[in-house]
Amino acid sequence: MLSTFNDTAGLTGTATATSIDGASTVVFGLRDGVPTVAPQRPARAQGGFVQIGFPLSRLFDADPKGRNAGWTTYLYYGFDQAAARDARRFSPVRGRSDLFSGNLQYKLNSFVTFALEEGLYRTRAANNSLLDFGGLPPLRGIPSREAHNIRSEFATIFTF
Repeated sequence: MLSTFNDTAGLTGTATATSIDGASTVVFGLRDGVPTVAPQRPARAQGGFVQIGFPLSRLFDADPKGRNAGWTTYLYYGFDQAAARDARRFSPVRGRSDLFSGNLQYKLNSFVTFALEEGLYRTRAANNSLLDFGGLPPLRGIPSREAHNIRSEFATIFTF
């Protein structure tokens, strides 16, 4: 979401076009009267994460040779916050983003594992003044300070 941005500082008369692969937009402009392509720069950020796992089968004293021997769960929290000097250039609306996630896995045998993951992505507005003129998407028709995205994922993992 916050991968790269077009650094248009110092450009005048800008125009945009889609890149060859359609993954981003290229900005053209004039710098001191010379036609120039705006460089795409990465958004610098700081953040971190923590993940903790629990071997549920061992905690509940399951029989190691029985069907309930393969249960594990993981809890995860991570956040990132774009540097203010970059965020002002590509999105004055977005502030800090974080992710809460929980994962439950069942190992059927040494080759097949089933996993269910629930996650909540959250993005916060940079400040309250942006709510008045098109900040983050409205929540139930009301200007919001946070945007939420709930994700559910089921996976079958094959190990060879």
